[in-house]
Amino acid sequence: MIVRTIIYTAMLASSVVALAHAEAAGKKLTLLTGPTEDRLISAFSHEFDNKAKAAGMTVTQLTSPFDPALQAQQLDDAIGQKPDMIVLQPLSSGAVTPGLQRAKAAGIPVFLVISQVDKGDGLSVGTMALDDFKSGELAAEAMIAGLKAGGRQTAKVAAITGSLAEGIAPRRLEGFKARLAKEPWITLAQVEDAQWIPPVTEQIAGQMFTKYAADGGLDAIYGMNDAMANAIIQAADSAGIDLGTAPGQLLVIGGGCQESGIRNMQAGKQYATLSGPLPSYDGPKAAELIADYFSGKDIPKLSVTTPLEVVSRGNLDSYAKSCSF
Repeated sequence: MIVRTIIYTAMLASSVVALAHAEAAGKKLTLLTGPTEDRLISAFSHEFDNKAKAAGMTVTQLTSPFDPALQAQQLDDAIGQKPDMIVLQPLSSGAVTPGLQRAKAAGIPVFLVISQVDKGDGLSVGTMALDDFKSGELAAEAMIAGLKAGGRQTAKVAAITGSLAEGIAPRRLEGFKARLAKEPWITLAQVEDAQWIPPVTEQIAGQMFTKYAADGGLDAIYGMNDAMANAIIQAADSAGIDLGTAPGQLLVIGGGCQESGIRNMQAGKQYATLSGPLPSYDGPKAAELIADYFSGKDIPKLSVTTPLEVVSRGNLDSYAKSCSF
């Protein structure tokens, strides 16, 4: 009798979930993102698409090579197609805000993914995004820990960032600077915008190494994602700069928990990364929240993605698989 009750309860729970998402079946979504050549965007898109299709929704994706003007045009085109929802990775708050206002006027709900829209209250029904200020803080925490591990009492550091025009990178840099400001023994000597592009990052890093060579070199560099950190490491290898925590070595901090970061940490070339965003969590969760929306459920205006923590040698094994996308 107890077994039958358990089985019946499990079947009932499964039926409730299926019914809860029944209203999502047949809904048409237009997904607007950056380029799928970017490993994070590609992995997120794949995970999102699989979960959305499992709920009976169809997804049409339009991509832009990190071109805000092109994405703004794509957003207008999507509004003209009148999908049931637009799912948007905003590349520029300023560029997409007029389109978001037109989508709202047209009665088309918008769900934001990967990044937020500055001053975009009321323009979307929900957001699935990273706490970028916290991400920057934790990157600084990792850098501080690595510098202390090497016994350094003074340090000269730099940051090579994603696009600082608006969006993700300024929020991360703000958190990074705020945490470093509490450590007067660390000097943030230079910040350069590489617009998320690894070859540009490598070039900037090489220029930094030349600039500071006569003054003892840099002690650490923060690359805002692991692809950028990998570019910094490549530049250091080309310049003959040793990598590590010891005085005289260069400490490299990344972010985004990507395959290159895991590989470089395993090789001892990168000190730390961060645990998110993780497409294997964020993509399905975003699709689930959208299905909940169509089912009439209240969803949060902002859903913070994967809980963030520093990933270093001590907990690397627990993240190696999920971060290797």
